[in-house]
Amino acid sequence: MKLSTLRTAARCVLLYAAPLSANQTVALTLSTVETYADNKLELKLLLNAPSSSAPAGLQWTFKLSPGLDIVGIEAGKAVETAGKILVCNGAKCMVYGLNRKALPNGTIAILKIKVDQTLEGGGRPAPLKYQAHGRARITKSEIQVADVVAVSLDAKVIPVEPASSRPIR
Repeated sequence: MKLSTLRTAARCVLLYAAPLSANQTVALTLSTVETYADNKLELKLLLNAPSSSAPAGLQWTFKLSPGLDIVGIEAGKAVETAGKILVCNGAKCMVYGLNRKALPNGTIAILKIKVDQTLEGGGRPAPLKYQAHGRARITKSEIQVADVVAVSLDAKVIPVEPASSRPIR
């Protein structure tokens, strides 16, 4: 086979494979903030993945601006439904399980945050923003989900789609 024929065939494979891989990505997003009177906030980390590429395990890190402190992280319904376990060491979390079940779409984790009363607004939390994972820039009063890794039932890495910023009012 000629080299030019191989190049043409490779380009065709890449062109057809690109849309397929785009449909295979996993998206993690944060819900809107629920605010409580005692300067506590609650957000849900949500999974959205096609059933053909639903992850069996996840790992991520929450990055918070100064003045925001994690007071708790609980497993969401999707983790419980799949019979998985959520473990966190500070802001770094992992969902895993010794079973052959994929995680269904829905709530993966519930993040509970305490807001420092000295933040601008006299104790009222300043607006927060969720930024796409992997971004290094943290501006005043925002939360990020970074360093996300998703893995399939056969231990292969699944691409994770970065979500756009979402202002939280």
